[in-house]
Amino acid sequence: MRKKFLCLFLALTMTLGVTAVFSYADDNGGGDTPTIQPYSTGLVVFGTRRISNTKAAASVDVEFTATADEYSVTITLQKKSNGSWVKATDVAANTIIYQGTNKDGILTYDEWTVKSGVVYRIKCVSTDKYDSGITYTSTTYSDPF
Repeated sequence: MRKKFLCLFLALTMTLGVTAVFSYADDNGGGDTPTIQPYSTGLVVFGTRRISNTKAAASVDVEFTATADEYSVTITLQKKSNGSWVKATDVAANTIIYQGTNKDGILTYDEWTVKSGVVYRIKCVSTDKYDSGITYTSTTYSDPF
């Protein structure tokens, strides 16, 4: 079932225009060889699409490197304003929070009614927590759409 779901997601994102962000935590402790942390956000993949001038959609796939005991994924729609990225406060539901337990990843899909002629992007902040006391937070951004 998980393989079918993953294949369906990949096919969907390929048709939407994909931005992949690979974000592995490394801590080389001042040494020359980086090491992968045992717990972190391993992969974030964005699929964004401007359905029309006033409609946009995005899917975000966040994969953790282990099964997170608790997680929170915050999806924020941002717009370009005077050369800077700011929260799109003029768009309803501009911030959506997904929370849960005991998962190794999450797939989201959201749609917004947006303003014509405005450039947007997605900000994704994922936090995964483990019973061992480790908490890892990752912030990634989609390409503009």
